[in-house]
Amino acid sequence: MKPHWLIGLALLPVGYAARKFRSDPNFGAPAGAMKYVKEQGVSWKMGSFRNLDKTPIQEGFSQLLGDLYGYLKAKNTQPAEALPVGVAAGVTPPDPEKDHLTWYGHSALRLETGGKTILIDPMLGEWVAPVPFLGHRFPYKNYDPLAGVDKIDLVVYSHDHYDHLDYDTLMAIKDRTEAFLVPLGVGAHLCSWGIPQEKITELDWWKSAELAGCRFTATPARHFSGRSPGTRNKSLWCGFAIETRLHRLYFGGDSGYGSHYPMIGKKLGGFDLTMLDSGQYHKRWKNIHMQPEEALRAHQDIEGKALLPIHWGAFSLSDHPWYEPIDRITKADELDCVISPLIGQRFSIDGINRCREKWWVPAED
Repeated sequence: MKPHWLIGLALLPVGYAARKFRSDPNFGAPAGAMKYVKEQGVSWKMGSFRNLDKTPIQEGFSQLLGDLYGYLKAKNTQPAEALPVGVAAGVTPPDPEKDHLTWYGHSALRLETGGKTILIDPMLGEWVAPVPFLGHRFPYKNYDPLAGVDKIDLVVYSHDHYDHLDYDTLMAIKDRTEAFLVPLGVGAHLCSWGIPQEKITELDWWKSAELAGCRFTATPARHFSGRSPGTRNKSLWCGFAIETRLHRLYFGGDSGYGSHYPMIGKKLGGFDLTMLDSGQYHKRWKNIHMQPEEALRAHQDIEGKALLPIHWGAFSLSDHPWYEPIDRITKADELDCVISPLIGQRFSIDGINRCREKWWVPAED
């Protein structure tokens, strides 16, 4: 029986109270530790971070009930069988002469460049929420994402939501990670979990840092933040333009479509590969998550060549069929720019044309 995540969402306050009673660290830093004055954040206004575009979020009780009803009627929200995985056996050292990328499902990625290993939004755990009945990972064949990873030079987080900043994954990798890169405010969570302040770099929109042999520039996104009551929009959310020695990449994090994409294209545009939010969408969330066709539009706005759709393939967080995001975006792809690597498949950014298998389509008998 599929997990009804909206029922879990309705019960989240109960779970929150129970876990808080046990002082569970999963909720991260309290709001009081995440304060930024206007001069520190270009989007900090009247006590919270704001989007460039007006971004209403419909969160009333009637909308929640409507979502619950829609999800209970939804079909094919999870795979009927374990999904194929492309994880290589053993540890593969980073190649100093090539850039490699690995997608682990949802928005979790590994970038290997210049002999360095970088994890981006490494949500590698089984549950996508602070309570263990809300959003279980899809079944994968032989899934062990950390088996091929040794030392980690940098971990990058785009924002503090549970499906991107995963506490259990962080606990598993923190002792072998050299540095962390986050948007403003997210460092407070890491510090509360025992990460030394000197290992953390925080960036505002349009600011840059040189880490792990790459230049990272934080860019605006259209979303929100918060891990517990009181922390809504007390930390920033962003995408990242990433310049390696060999390539220019763009990781969009979570974002609805908005005026920031043409702006990014004008300031920084021209990317060999973009990784853009293309799944777990809903008509009620149109301002904070893109439809697949909007991801193609954003890709063109920022002058991308190849596009890797992310934010799908791991968890059922909406009422659409689990395969619909990749199916829709490939059908709408008139420029033949979309790639579709297997979950866990390590591929060279110079060899992306080999990542076009339609592995989500059930094999015919």
